[in-house]
Amino acid sequence: MVEHWRRVSRSSVYLALAVGFVLLCSPLLAAEPPKSQSSLWFDPTQLPSFTGVVERYLPSPDGRPDRLVFKEGPQIVFPPDVLEAVQHVAPAGRSLVVWGIRARKAPIITMLAFAASEGEATVLDRFYWRAQHGRDKAAKLLLLSGVVKVPYLSPQGEICGAILEDGSVIRVDPAVAALDKERFAEHAKLAAEGPGTETSFGKAIDAERIGETVEKLHPLPKPDSGRPSAQK
Repeated sequence: MVEHWRRVSRSSVYLALAVGFVLLCSPLLAAEPPKSQSSLWFDPTQLPSFTGVVERYLPSPDGRPDRLVFKEGPQIVFPPDVLEAVQHVAPAGRSLVVWGIRARKAPIITMLAFAASEGEATVLDRFYWRAQHGRDKAAKLLLLSGVVKVPYLSPQGEICGAILEDGSVIRVDPAVAALDKERFAEHAKLAAEGPGTETSFGKAIDAERIGETVEKLHPLPKPDSGRPSAQK
């Protein structure tokens, strides 16, 4: 009989310990954030966050937009396949929180996670350091002209074209832009022709000819030969 009560007592102690452990750990388990589907080896939401109001989503020459612009100025780059998810959270005119990496000397941020102002963060599954250029089947020769609002930047902060005041995009290789940065400076007059697309986001081209006006277009300078003599 004594042995029976000893077994019961031990069982009661074990049960009490188990219940206590569950009660103690429950708050910790509840506080654990939902696991991300990202394959990254770190938590991007520990990176600096940048909050702004989406001014517009920019078109791209291949028809797959991969960036937006905050009204506050910075450009935000992201993989094209997350466009719809980002738009759903923050259409133009809405606030967006972005976690990512800012270029050292230019206002451009590579997105690694995003969220609405009061929403749960969505973590991306990869870096997007280089735009994956391709040619859309709907691409056609387009002619663009206007006044430069701001330079179009690579994720590393290099000038690689221009965003016109109407939201159109003229894209060139950074090595080409480096030969004549003033061409892509704010308020500069710019015209260009090249293959691209026109979508609901606007027009965008990969320039093949460029100039101050449509009447003064010339082939792009080659990085190994410098600027052409007829450049205006």
